[in-house]
Amino acid sequence: MSTDTKSYERSLRELEGYVEKIKNPENTLEELIKTYEAGMERYRECKRIIEEAKQTVAVFEGEEA
Repeated sequence: MSTDTKSYERSLRELEGYVEKIKNPENTLEELIKTYEAGMERYRECKRIIEEAKQTVAVFEGEEA
């Protein structure tokens, strides 16, 4: 398994954890904001990894043509 795959899976698990934290009605507004910001960082990381994978696939598809 590649490092990006491990990184993606780790980031996705963290993102899912943040979603669960946000669902907790006992959180303060400050906690919710911090959790949201951390979740957005993980979201951007996941998106970056997916975009890099798409570019790699596009290169391979171009080589087959």
